[in-house]
Amino acid sequence: MTKKRESPKLIKIKDAINLINQQVTLIGIVFEQREPKRCRNNGWICTLRIIDDSYSIPGLTVNVFSNTLEELPQIKNHDDVILFTRIKVQTFDSGRRVNAACDKRVASFALFERGTGDDFVCYQCSSNFYGEEAQYKSLMDDLRKVFSFLREIKKGKCFDLVCKILHADEDMSTVFVWDGTDAPPATILTKGIEEDKPFSSLSVNTFLSRDTLLSFPTVGTILRVSLSNYQFHQVKPGDWVKLYHLLCGVDRGSWVGKATESTKVHLAQDDRLVEKIMRIYDKRISSKLGHLPLWSFPSPPGLTETDDTCAPFVTLMDIITFPKVTYKYRCIVRVVAAYPWQVEDFCSDENRRRHRVLLTLEDPTGTLDAFLCDKDAEYFWGLGFQDIKILRKKRNQLLGIRGISNLVAPRNPPWIECCILS
Repeated sequence: MTKKRESPKLIKIKDAINLINQQVTLIGIVFEQREPKRCRNNGWICTLRIIDDSYSIPGLTVNVFSNTLEELPQIKNHDDVILFTRIKVQTFDSGRRVNAACDKRVASFALFERGTGDDFVCYQCSSNFYGEEAQYKSLMDDLRKVFSFLREIKKGKCFDLVCKILHADEDMSTVFVWDGTDAPPATILTKGIEEDKPFSSLSVNTFLSRDTLLSFPTVGTILRVSLSNYQFHQVKPGDWVKLYHLLCGVDRGSWVGKATESTKVHLAQDDRLVEKIMRIYDKRISSKLGHLPLWSFPSPPGLTETDDTCAPFVTLMDIITFPKVTYKYRCIVRVVAAYPWQVEDFCSDENRRRHRVLLTLEDPTGTLDAFLCDKDAEYFWGLGFQDIKILRKKRNQLLGIRGISNLVAPRNPPWIECCILS
């Protein structure tokens, strides 16, 4: 009776790179491939770079050796999945760098692409591969975690993103991308906002003309990304792309993406993940609550309320691009700034009858300046409107300021419900 071949335990790339001179089994996404070359022994070598959710940058270089060109991995699509069994981890460059070797005498591989559903389908394997992929299916599913949504970004962290290019500068050095989800509310550094001038936002709608914004989706965050123009020479507005190793930051309260030395751009026009993104988005906008910020659920904290409870909720981008000039809207927003800053200056006359303050409103789609004047201001602030101490307390609640001693601490304003007249 033939002894059953023992299947090796699969490990993550992050762990594998420490197992020098040992055989390992890995599953990874094919991030990069080089043209096959002849070896000195008349064999062939193909060099791949693979990534997984544990080690997306720089990934692991794997050299695949074979006697014939046809037996080398024939990659069909960017980001196909490859399963390696018993490849050997080794060092080079005087021990400073690590790669792996897939030698047909002991190692094997299998290539997979996404099928009509979310399952992976094998389309090529080496002759010594023993059909071991079934036991690794759940681990293949984990590879979907390599890509993040905009709703998952974090300040100072690098991430990989599948998104649509909505607009680009003429030199392609700045692009505006979207994936249908809401980026989390960014904390706001109070220092610099309390100056004696209105808050200058860097949200998307402050960079582009209204005519350009009219072609944009009105739900979901649009991220401004700064890249080198050579990185975008093969793509154009309207394309779905995969951005690898993008650095996320916050600039004056707005999320931005920046290129790193490892940033790469791949087309993703026919990718299954794109279809999934659009299914999620279509389901969202068909809902009555689809235009609410996802981060305001289950509901705003009750700091404000509105009388017009029948009006549908809209986003700030809906307001900015709405065709009617005079219209009343209902929305969920954060107040990220107020001008003038000192509550004593909210009223322009000695009798405190003329009230005028400029509030900068924010939601995941953009920012909007809104004036709060006279009777509307009195109704908004409610009881204690004429009392400076009470007014300051309410202003601080609105802007997320926790006590007078914390004026320079980062702020996280609460979500509020309000009505806006354009």
